[in-house]
Amino acid sequence: MRRLRFRLSISKAQLLRYYQGRVAALSVDTEQGLRLQLPLHHLRGFVGHDGLSGYFEIELNELNQLQGLRRIF
Repeated sequence: MRRLRFRLSISKAQLLRYYQGRVAALSVDTEQGLRLQLPLHHLRGFVGHDGLSGYFEIELNELNQLQGLRRIF
């Protein structure tokens, strides 16, 4: 398993555009220097009143399939 970390800070207004169907995935740059395409539905559980922000860790299997996602802080 591979674990990658990244930060997100997306305002409520930006998220509304995403949820209106204009964007299906986010592109995030990890601390390890990789760019990931992350389907937006994986982040829905982390959205708050002000939008989406935090420091996240994603766990991928050998086929680069999502195995876990958590907010560290």
